[in-house]
Amino acid sequence: MRTVRKERPLAVNAFAAVLLGLAAWNLVVALWDLPAQEEILRSLGLGFEWNRDWTIVASSAWFTVELIPVVAVWLLASRFARGLITAMAGIKVALILSNLPMLYALPGILVGQSISLLAVALLYTRAANAWFGKEADDPALFD
Repeated sequence: MRTVRKERPLAVNAFAAVLLGLAAWNLVVALWDLPAQEEILRSLGLGFEWNRDWTIVASSAWFTVELIPVVAVWLLASRFARGLITAMAGIKVALILSNLPMLYALPGILVGQSISLLAVALLYTRAANAWFGKEADDPALFD
């Protein structure tokens, strides 16, 4: 895969900055209060005995999972990554709507999720759509 040489539109730069900022913020918060993060992971009911080390590994892995599609969109203009991020945003909306009472109790989560959904919407602006468009092959490249 080659990196895209076209200039990135502001919407794509804003998308990457917002999602990377939120992912970094989530990682910092998780690592700052490891006992609370460990309790959150334990509450998922995965049947795994969480400890400090595994909490750090899981939090770092989650950051990486968030990072990969954002980098694929920003660096490679990957339409597949844009579709994957959009599908994940749809799942996020369904989860938000299915658990509204929790969001009333924790409004910071609602704000963070809403900001990330708005960032994904930036990928569908006119400038971003044009940037993701297929480039015409330059015949001079094959000479």
